[in-house]
Amino acid sequence: MLLRIAMLLLLTAQLRAADRSPETKADNGVAELEGTWKLISIEANGEAVDMSGNQPRWVIKGDKVLYGGDELAVLTADPSATPKLLDTQFLNPKRVFEAIYAIEQDTLKICLNKQTEGVKERPQVLSTKDHENWRFLVFEREHSDANANEGLTGFVGVALRLDAERQEVIVNEALGDSPAQKAGLKKDDVVLKIAGGEVTTLRSAVEAVRCTRPRTNLVFHVRRDGKETDITVKVGVLPFSAVAGLD
Repeated sequence: MLLRIAMLLLLTAQLRAADRSPETKADNGVAELEGTWKLISIEANGEAVDMSGNQPRWVIKGDKVLYGGDELAVLTADPSATPKLLDTQFLNPKRVFEAIYAIEQDTLKICLNKQTEGVKERPQVLSTKDHENWRFLVFEREHSDANANEGLTGFVGVALRLDAERQEVIVNEALGDSPAQKAGLKKDDVVLKIAGGEVTTLRSAVEAVRCTRPRTNLVFHVRRDGKETDITVKVGVLPFSAVAGLD
């Protein structure tokens, strides 16, 4: 009987020790990150990045980051370290960004190294000065009733060029697996209108796309092989890696 009691006490002590393991600490670190976060600024090489008014949201649930309603990444945190450590594993394409982070009231600061191959250096300060591969992201916590899809930028995945002589905007490439490619836009299509508006410059074409809400349809009126036709593209969400300059 005494031996059985001793074994039970030992098992209880082991379970309590397990509760204080590094894995549990990491879970607690992720837990403090949960919520909806609006991206309010980006810094690269010590200078602010022009976000052109875009303030997309991260929704962190458990260890998962949702962006535009889809799973973007999986987080692993160690809040016991100094500075606090954060690994962000992006899912598509699969890459792990090594980072540090800090939370100050309703502000989340993350400094990460966008280099994911070869010799890497995890940031040790919340600054990118003299480090061209680092990115410093600042998020602001939003209330639970916030619209997680607000601030997203439309994306069709098409590279355009301007024929200066003919003053025509031409499809240079429909990126692989992009909304544009899936819809049937092809290289050398001449873009005449987008959403019914005349397209005469690259800027007018880009603005027409950026102003369109993700997951809505956008009609490209193009000329191909001498014939005009409409191609309807379901607008996607500008990838976060493009927003933050992680490519």
